Amino acid sequence: MGEYLPGNLQERLRELRERNGFSSRNKLADELGIDRTTYSRIEKGTTKTISSDILVKLSKLYNVPTDFILGLSNVPENTAYDIAELGLSVEAAKNLYSKKIDSRVINELLLNENFAVATRMMALYFSHAVTKLIQSQNVLLDNSMNVLDELIKTGAIHGDRSAADLKKGLIAAKLPKESYEIDRIQKRLTAAVRDIKKKMVNEVASADSEKLEYEIMERVKQEAAASPSLNNLDEKEKVKVIKNTIMQGILVYADVDDKKMALIDPLVEQIALLLIELWKES
Repeated sequence: MGEYLPGNLQERLRELRERNGFSSRNKLADELGIDRTTYSRIEKGTTKTISSDILVKLSKLYNVPTDFILGLSNVPENTAYDIAELGLSVEAAKNLYSKKIDSRVINELLLNENFAVATRMMALYFSHAVTKLIQSQNVLLDNSMNVLDELIKTGAIHGDRSAADLKKGLIAAKLPKESYEIDRIQKRLTAAVRDIKKKMVNEVASADSEKLEYEIMERVKQEAAASPSLNNLDEKEKVKVIKNTIMQGILVYADVDDKKMALIDPLVEQIALLLIELWKES
């Protein structure tokens, strides 16, 4: 549902009632099993408080937190759940809480579609439903091969290359009962891990880039503070000072070798000249 604009109790009650298809306050009161006048006074604001009993009933009906109804939160989704509601055992919850399991990785897995598909595949695998289906298919294929062999023996069909190719096709169609499922699960899990790795690498790269930009700016500031005043220098010396200041900042980036510096040098000089021109105009 996303995040809502701030609102008070009365605004939230009206929004939720209308959003959930209750055209009148009386219909909602009847649904909740409470006095019509009591509810009407609460939504209108005539009564400034709401009982915990009514608040809990509204929370369950709309499936939103009580804090959202009261206007204390702008997020209508429940964020606090009992571990039993989430299907977690106490030991599993302890592993997350104690940091025995990396909660960030678990969070990314739960958000990943490939992982979601893999868990459904695993549930089927553990139930043996797919195994039984494959087993039944293989039995049908075996029966088909037996019929084919019998037809060849009786001369009903010719035991030529076409018959041999048909038999090969029947054999190739048979699936190993367990490895087939495991292979499919592994592919999905591998895809999930790759997705998450790519996402994390991009996040780290972005964070490193921001950190590097900050370090470069800090170095430039330090070099600028240590440089002589530009007021008493001629234009050539000014360009030299500005250029040196910028170059010292770029040297923070460890991957800049002599070859790259040679390419950067004329660009930095152009920047220094531009800064001088701007300084003249100001």
